[in-house]
Amino acid sequence: MTPPETLAIGRVGGVPDTPGWVVRVVPNKYPAIPGQEVVVHGPDHVLSLADLPLPVMDAAIDAWARRIAHHEEAGAAWVMACVNEGAGAGASLPHSHSQIIPLPELPPLIELETAAIAGDCPLCDPAALGPQVSAGDGLHTLCPPWSRMPYETWIVPAAHARAPDRGPLAEALLDAVGRLRRVLGDDLAWNAVLHGAPAGAGRFHWHVEISPRLTVPASLELGTGLWVNVVDPELAAAELREA
Repeated sequence: MTPPETLAIGRVGGVPDTPGWVVRVVPNKYPAIPGQEVVVHGPDHVLSLADLPLPVMDAAIDAWARRIAHHEEAGAAWVMACVNEGAGAGASLPHSHSQIIPLPELPPLIELETAAIAGDCPLCDPAALGPQVSAGDGLHTLCPPWSRMPYETWIVPAAHARAPDRGPLAEALLDAVGRLRRVLGDDLAWNAVLHGAPAGAGRFHWHVEISPRLTVPASLELGTGLWVNVVDPELAAAELREA
């Protein structure tokens, strides 16, 4: 039911497009951007990323890194690894998966981020960024004071790095999404985006932004770029810490 795979992790021997894989990457049948790919999180029909075994999540992040490197070598300016879970977040398939989206030019948001990080990086002191949810393995999970959406959650490393280490991020991502679902319900729709370094960028501070889809942007947000968040990030972080 999928196009021929571009990558499979976990299959020992065998031929492409046969069983035995842990994570499999295939071209998106209906790409919004040329080169867009789907990363299938395991052959078992798991519906939420939060329910994935740690080795599968780790393999998925490995797949992100490999495909990001591939697309950068092919000339992409920036490659986004992202997760859409739930119909309210734009997911069209229930089986847990993520996406790889290569962009030929640097998006405006990433251009602004790169310039900000190249100066006095605002992410270099995660402990001062806002209410903490958890911390471990050099990663901080927090609800930043500038959250655009209720319960918006970021995973930020304590030190500059172009891209994450697989194991710590896999654990932090599973933990963060698990907390969000315990507080907000198993039917929660959410998006997550890995903000990694653009191709050729020198100094960067990767991070993951997780956005629960609890509210709908209205005229104020769409017309001005100003976001109305109806949940105090301090309260959100406190609830997630206890989850």
